[in-house]
Amino acid sequence: MPFSTLSGLRFHYQQAGEGPDVVLIHGVTGDLSIWYLCQAIQTLSAARRVTAYDLRGHGYTDAPPRDYTSADHAADLFALMDDRGIERATLVGHSFGGVIALHAAVIAPERVDAMVLSDPYFPALRHLEDVSRWGHWQSFCDEARRAGVELSDEHWYDLGRFFDQIVDLEGDRLLQFRREVGLPALNRLLRLGGTTCGDDTKVEAGLTADLIASVAVPSLALYGEFSPFLATAQYLVEHLPNCRSEIVPAAKHRAPEENPTAFLSLLRGFIETLPGASSSSGPDGSVSESSQPTCGTR
Repeated sequence: MPFSTLSGLRFHYQQAGEGPDVVLIHGVTGDLSIWYLCQAIQTLSAARRVTAYDLRGHGYTDAPPRDYTSADHAADLFALMDDRGIERATLVGHSFGGVIALHAAVIAPERVDAMVLSDPYFPALRHLEDVSRWGHWQSFCDEARRAGVELSDEHWYDLGRFFDQIVDLEGDRLLQFRREVGLPALNRLLRLGGTTCGDDTKVEAGLTADLIASVAVPSLALYGEFSPFLATAQYLVEHLPNCRSEIVPAAKHRAPEENPTAFLSLLRGFIETLPGASSSSGPDGSVSESSQPTCGTR
């Protein structure tokens, strides 16, 4: 199992293929396996070098107690890219992974050739959305209440309070919550409950609405047909100068799991419109030049 040590933390990653670089970024409480399950790594690696990794606190990557904002994760991303000899890449981020990708494009646009933003929610654009429309969250709230954990829509905007409740569970309540959500999900929540992840993911961390709208790299806003964040999708198309949108049919927030076939088709279709990164380099530092990518119309 490959690891990179970055700033004293071990990061688990997987890499496949050759060619212009694509980096896949999962969301909070997930891990890189999402990209295998929807066949993104297997498919995209036929013509690109694809790198997926577990965010700090997730999967097989170390879990420090703090520093989980999108700015912190963007710094991790660039450190991993440096370690793997990736000068530039197309970034594909799902959920909070999309926030990380866009924040990275703000910090160092010269290192981002294009972005696919799969159903992200941005703290700076919170006023656009109403999470009560998200059936998956409402179902999770019902499961939690059956285990004695009281959740409301405000807990989604304040995950720190939610994680605190999970960490405090014990005895029969802990067993009931495990029965409701499953052991793997419980273990992920307990691990993150010992960190500042819940609070950090809901702050702007410098990623303001103005900076979001300043990103000019070719971008695809890829949202589920029944996503609770369609207002954000519309905002991205209207405000980013080089962004178009696609809808994944019969999907909500987790399109890579809910309709992997359609998700992968739209993802692959966008990436195939890109001539390739302007430079791609391997772990040995060698660099090859190619043309700058372009993006289709909105």
